[in-house]
Amino acid sequence: MKRYVTFAMAAILMFGMTLSAQTQVCQGGQRPATRKEMKQPERKMISPEKRAEMMAEQLQLTDVEKAKVQALFEKQQAKAKQRQEEMKNNREEQRAKIDAERKAFDAKLIKIIGNEKFQQHQALRIKRLENANRKMRTRSDNRDNRDNRPYNRQQHQESIDGAED
Repeated sequence: MKRYVTFAMAAILMFGMTLSAQTQVCQGGQRPATRKEMKQPERKMISPEKRAEMMAEQLQLTDVEKAKVQALFEKQQAKAKQRQEEMKNNREEQRAKIDAERKAFDAKLIKIIGNEKFQQHQALRIKRLENANRKMRTRSDNRDNRDNRPYNRQQHQESIDGAED
């Protein structure tokens, strides 16, 4: 009786492993998920009001400064939406345009909140960007580890190339 139970458990385990392997790797080494399923969820933009509120709390801005900063953020958001709609082909031109807009934005922000508070804002911005970059690197490292799976797209291509020779 003990043998039958052990045999049945082994058969169930092997059957389960076979099913999970088939769902992970299919034709071409690709997962069966569609592009829509794999697409990252859209990031929600923080509203200009919320951004101004956060900056006001961090830098102890006056109500007048906060209102001006909020108006500046609203202008920046409108430009960003317009830029997204344009969808130019040349990335270098876009990068130069964005850099010029960033410098103009920073100059206006300095006029509103002063150089000392702007330096504080820059330090907070750099810290936030470093955290975002660290998260992206972690995500990228996890993505790279997928290539260490026993059967990946490159190995599949090599097996096809070897079979054709």
